[in-house]
Amino acid sequence: MTASGPRRLTAVLPWVTAPLIFGLLSLCLGQDANWDLRNYHFYNPYAWLHQRLDYDMAPAQVANFYNPLLFVPYYFLVTTVPPRAAAFLLGAAQGLNLPLLAGIGRSAMAGERKSPPWLPLLLGLLGLLGAGSISELGTMFADNLISLPVLGGIWLLTANYRRLLDPSRPALPLAAAGGVLFGLAAGLKQPAAVFAVGWCVAFLIVPVLLRRRVALAFVFGLGVLAGIAATGGFWMVELWQRYGNPLFPYFNRLFASPMASLSNYRDPRFLPRSLIEALLFPFLIVRDPHHTAEIFFRDLRFPLFAILLATAGLIRYRRFRNWQEPVAVSAAAPGDRKGLFLLCGALAAYAVWLRLFAIYRYLLPLEMLAPLGIWLLISGLPLRQAAKYRLAAACGLLLVITLRPGTWGRVPFGDDFFGVTPPPIADPARTMVLMTGVAPMAYVIPFFPAPVRFVRIQSYFTGPSPTPNGFDRRMRQLVAAHRGPLYVLFSSNEGESAAASLAAYGLALDAGNCRTLKTHVEEHLDTSLSFCAVARLDSSLARGERR
Repeated sequence: MTASGPRRLTAVLPWVTAPLIFGLLSLCLGQDANWDLRNYHFYNPYAWLHQRLDYDMAPAQVANFYNPLLFVPYYFLVTTVPPRAAAFLLGAAQGLNLPLLAGIGRSAMAGERKSPPWLPLLLGLLGLLGAGSISELGTMFADNLISLPVLGGIWLLTANYRRLLDPSRPALPLAAAGGVLFGLAAGLKQPAAVFAVGWCVAFLIVPVLLRRRVALAFVFGLGVLAGIAATGGFWMVELWQRYGNPLFPYFNRLFASPMASLSNYRDPRFLPRSLIEALLFPFLIVRDPHHTAEIFFRDLRFPLFAILLATAGLIRYRRFRNWQEPVAVSAAAPGDRKGLFLLCGALAAYAVWLRLFAIYRYLLPLEMLAPLGIWLLISGLPLRQAAKYRLAAACGLLLVITLRPGTWGRVPFGDDFFGVTPPPIADPARTMVLMTGVAPMAYVIPFFPAPVRFVRIQSYFTGPSPTPNGFDRRMRQLVAAHRGPLYVLFSSNEGESAAASLAAYGLALDAGNCRTLKTHVEEHLDTSLSFCAVARLDSSLARGERR
């Protein structure tokens, strides 16, 4: 076999084996039953495909208004194949991150001498075996699906990096194409925009004339906008026409849609509260992962990266203070500084993520790239090559033995994905079901007769309040005008809030006419769903004369 033979094999092999390996790993983890799945992953595409956006009233709470396009393939997958097949196919698609990571690694290490052909593949595998990636395998959080166009864009730019440096070769189409890939991800899921911002900043450090840097960054940004328009433009138009806010309900202080409160609807729970906390964030989330997630996990890749980055910076600083020739501590490709381009993009994206979200799930593409980033920093240290390999091996071993993936909720595989058996409805065309509390319940709606209307009178988006939003007012009118059977659906641990919400509408549940809905995807919970008949108490309240 020629010298290029092993490299060719390691380039092709992941495309064949990674889907199989990660599809099987998804089966080993069990069937997904996470909170967001029960809230909107399944309901949103159903509502969009069956024209229920104006029929049901925000049953998936704020998530009701997320772009459904991302979840349409999943909806068809879950409704057409058995649960095990759905999990395998979803895991197989998520496994395609591995060949993309290996491709980025090969491009970034192209300038290294005597680099083993298996190293990029090993770094890619280590990247995909992170706490966040494993926790999302076989689920539809989609952070490890939108990572595919993000990593594809990074690979495109790093593989053709020399073209960016050569003024005699056209580079603007390359930058635009990379931007489109980043934009496709951001259009499907808005938090992915942080990666587009990060690599737009990275263009500004490319070692070419300033005007060429600005042109590349500008055209890249245009590509990002084109990608967003391709996957998210239709939904932004839909939200604008319906609610006067293309990002509804987010940034509603700016758009002032009457259908939502004058709030930006941000989730500030995990944002660092000081500069010190922001600087120490990679270490704080290891000490207490609830700084950045709702579940427990452990992964040391970001602290290791931070330590190596600080070490590299300190070496540079000391060399500069001593007026010595600086060593290349930030890039593994000395000829074209691709490593620096990658590191700059990742650091800028991380900074934007930390400022806007600090939610670990949204950082999954950087989790995948972190082992490569660790190697790039190690390879730039003033050490012998053997010492670099030993240090890298020690870091990799430390990551593996300390890894503790989280779980968002799994159940054993069943014959039916959700296991929903709806109660008998005598008159579906005239029946309205009210939903209360904040528990995720929208996943049951597709299993009820289609004419049954669902109205969420209480959630973390709507609810009886002295300052009702447009949805609250509209729902009060609908309930007051309704003359058919009324029911309420709520989680068994939210009975008090259900009674209070119904009372605010002049209603009360009939405790003697309740059914329990225990579904397959809630087998791991101590709660169940309660479905009860509702009676009117006060005619003036029923007409909506009291707020």
